[in-house]
Amino acid sequence: MDIVDAKIIELLMANSRISGADIARRVHLSLPAVTERLRKLSETGVIESYTVKLSNDHFDWRLKAFIKVWVDHELAENIVQAVTACPPVLECHHIAGDFDLLLKVLVKDTHELEYFLTKQLKVIKGISRTSTTIVLDTYVEKINRTSKDEPSGN
Repeated sequence: MDIVDAKIIELLMANSRISGADIARRVHLSLPAVTERLRKLSETGVIESYTVKLSNDHFDWRLKAFIKVWVDHELAENIVQAVTACPPVLECHHIAGDFDLLLKVLVKDTHELEYFLTKQLKVIKGISRTSTTIVLDTYVEKINRTSKDEPSGN
């Protein structure tokens, strides 16, 4: 991957519906050259999928929460499958620390959050405890890093 590929990825991250012709103009390549680069980026797994970010307000999904989950490790695989199958779960991360999983969920309201917690999540065999934090506001939410982002650390 070179600087041109990085620019193509940056353009796609900003707008996954950008045309090949627009990409070609912006990176100063021919359309066939851009098409070939996109094919290679997809084949090598650099690009996993093209997606759309939906406005949650149009679907009445207004309550975002993070849920810490403690699990019985003997049942971990089944728990992950059951948790990730739940529609409110946007993300499920295996965490090092005091708890085992960190979930990001999106629901309509506190009533739907309570239903998810009591009727879907806590009934999964092997979940021993949860702790929920409700998001009041989100200031930045990126899908991925861009090539312009500085690496964190030293």
